[in-house]
Amino acid sequence: MRIDVVMLIGGLSQADLKRRIEILRSYASPGTEVNLVFTKNPPPSVDSLAEMEQAAPGILERVVKSESEGADAVLIWGGHDPSLLSSRSLVDIPVIGPGSASMHVASFLADYFSLIVQLPEVEQLAWRQIRDYRLEDKCVGVYSVDIPVLELGKPESYDAVKETVIESIEDGADAVCFGCMALNNHVDKLKEELAESHPGATMVHPGRVSIKMAEMLVELGLTQSRFTYPSPPKPVKF
Repeated sequence: MRIDVVMLIGGLSQADLKRRIEILRSYASPGTEVNLVFTKNPPPSVDSLAEMEQAAPGILERVVKSESEGADAVLIWGGHDPSLLSSRSLVDIPVIGPGSASMHVASFLADYFSLIVQLPEVEQLAWRQIRDYRLEDKCVGVYSVDIPVLELGKPESYDAVKETVIESIEDGADAVCFGCMALNNHVDKLKEELAESHPGATMVHPGRVSIKMAEMLVELGLTQSRFTYPSPPKPVKF
């Protein structure tokens, strides 16, 4: 089985890319090949709807290319699921968005979840995402850490992330979702520490959940419905 993970931002160092692919492969089962693939003209980060749309042409082209190259599934590595719906209409292999995967798993495991995001400016974008998935009745709130995405995954950001997560739990969240993939870096430590201070709260790791969902769909022979995601009436050219 081959899963292509679409990296939609640019400017990362070779050391960063090497670390990311090693982490991604650690989430997968033995025998699953995980590849990090790249888009054309990527933005340096995605902290707004405008940057999501800036990234869109490259994402769509890359998803189509991954299918043509033999990938069994594609994971778009962005917590706000950029270009997810359009990508699904273009290919027959399953396309996974971490936001969708995480929130649906959380809604399966808990009555109420929270969503942690990077900046206040993306809170409305996150709420639109939640409404699109018809999960607004299960979400206690969207909580911003108020740290840009390129800084969010660093160890020095952990205390602010933890404080935000605790706030959401004390507001009634039974499970916590993470709307920025940089937050993957903190989830394991949060799970360990909050098991003592706030036992019972479920931390939904977006990276692991997304890779495992892609594996599950491939193993079950499932993909998106053509009734829900009809193919374009004419070829889409890039």
